[in-house]
Amino acid sequence: MPYNPRILALDLASRTGWAVGYPNEDKPHSGSVRFAREGASMGAVFAGCRQWLNEFLATENDIKLVVFEAPMVPQHMAGRTNAEIIRVLIGLCAVVEEFTYARGYDVREARVSDVRTHFIGSNRHKRKEAKSLTMDACYRLGWTPSDDNAADALALWHYQAAMLEPSLAVQTSALFPRRA
Repeated sequence: MPYNPRILALDLASRTGWAVGYPNEDKPHSGSVRFAREGASMGAVFAGCRQWLNEFLATENDIKLVVFEAPMVPQHMAGRTNAEIIRVLIGLCAVVEEFTYARGYDVREARVSDVRTHFIGSNRHKRKEAKSLTMDACYRLGWTPSDDNAADALALWHYQAAMLEPSLAVQTSALFPRRA
């Protein structure tokens, strides 16, 4: 029997994108959330993440698999970040992994490069261009993300869904463009 869990995908950041649905669904739902006010302490951000996860997973109680985007290696973020941001990103990953693992979820992570290659065909785009291409790919699939964070989460969701159901990979393949 194929493994067809309801997936929660998280693009962890100061504004976190999320997407949830079954691999065989046409339209997963998505959104974005800020775990604490801008400028809040790391503790407040991590506590907010934990609280949001607790509330979200209580209302979306049939989720079985949680996937998050692995933080990039700091050397790849040179000039675009600082030590505090790196600590927040790694800390959010740790909170999500610990929280979901302790509650029995199937927990996975995916590299940004793999998700982008799957969803937009290449990992060679600059950040701003990749965000725009990701939004465009979502629209082509009939999805309407609220912002680029939700779009990134949808891309991650689709990547994980295609890992479980490989036939979904053709939806984002340049060989088989979707017609409007």
